Amino acid sequence: MPRLAERVGLSARHFARLFVSETGVTPAVWVETSRVEAARGLLETSAHAPKQVATRCGFADVNVLRRAFSRHVGITPSEYRKRFRGEA
Repeated sequence: MPRLAERVGLSARHFARLFVSETGVTPAVWVETSRVEAARGLLETSAHAPKQVATRCGFADVNVLRRAFSRHVGITPSEYRKRFRGEA
């Protein structure tokens, strides 16, 4: 976020405060939520392996995807795909 704040001429701290006041969440939470939503879309519409989904959505690795996905959705990416496809 520091680079983004710099691009708009704000300190990182001030940028984060403004971001929270506008969105209700921190920049980090917003980014993670956006990545999880992108992962949901790929899990629903593609046959990509979870590792590929993690990479395409900007997660450091599949374990980071799994933890974030479970935190936001309540189930693992693999379980989500099974339920979405009616396999559970």
